[in-house]
Amino acid sequence: MTGIDRLSGSSPLAGTTAATNGDAKSLATNAVGEIGHRVLAWVDASTRTTSAGTGAWSDATGRASNFTPDKGELRRGGDVYDVRGMARDIAGATGATPTQEGELHRALENFTRASVVQLAGLAGASGDRQIAGVRSALDVAAGTHSGSGVEGVIDRLQAATAHLSALNG
Repeated sequence: MTGIDRLSGSSPLAGTTAATNGDAKSLATNAVGEIGHRVLAWVDASTRTTSAGTGAWSDATGRASNFTPDKGELRRGGDVYDVRGMARDIAGATGATPTQEGELHRALENFTRASVVQLAGLAGASGDRQIAGVRSALDVAAGTHSGSGVEGVIDRLQAATAHLSALNG
């Protein structure tokens, strides 16, 4: 138990054992997939259409998302992609410390920004063209040889972000 845990009224994070390498890979690729869904949902909301990219991304990830853009959150200038909630969920699954959760949050934010540039910039293109860069970033996250636990998730997200940022120019 850390000093912060002792000061907190809540109990320490459950599951203090780190996730395995396979878990880190799964958590990272699921996060990339979900961020893709959330960015595409906002692209669709802003254009008032359903882009071909949305269907292509569901096909590429093998699942759909129930994320719905919250225009009230946008007006408040808040966390419109709920990246903080994603970081909290992954941190809980990996037994991350508060510092690690902050690093994870930054890694998720950076990937989200790169995804927005890619997916919004290619809105109106064919579905496969619109998602090509983010799909290749998903492959990078899956193929990165990294450690386990939250550090493995962060490493995979950073590799995917670097790849996508290079594609964005």
